[in-house]
Order: sequence, then structure tokens, then C-alpha cells
Amino acid sequence: MITETAFIQIVRDELALPLAETDLENDFDKVVSWDSLHLLRLIAAVEKETGKRVSVGKLLSERSLRGIYTLLAA
Repeated sequence: MITETAFIQIVRDELALPLAETDLENDFDKVVSWDSLHLLRLIAAVEKETGKRVSVGKLLSERSLRGIYTLLAA
């Protein structure tokens, strides 16, 4: 399981995004500099951190980092 703090740190460090904690709730369209490649890089970084494979199909339906974190933490 990954903590919310670790998840935010991965987004900041691995994706080099200036993520504020409030950005977790925002639609991807409102996250600064977000694009579809960030999702793929995020999945790779989370898999590396946790050692667990992530289902890309489930994550593609999410529209916020909070939604992605919720699926990853389940």
C-alpha cells in the first residue's frame, strides 16, 4: 500500500510537477502541465515504489489524482 504522502512525493519527484495537495481533487485539465504521458510515468513510478503491478485500464477512467490514488491505495 502506498500512503498519500508517498504518492504526492512521487508525483512531485518523478513527474516534476509542482503539485499542491489541493491538486489531488482537481480534474486533470486543471492540474498544471498534466498530459497523458504523465499518467504512464506515474504508473511506472508507483509500480517501482510498491513492487506491485497496476491495472492501467482501471486508472484510465479516473479524472483526478485523488481517483488514481484511491485505486492504488485499495
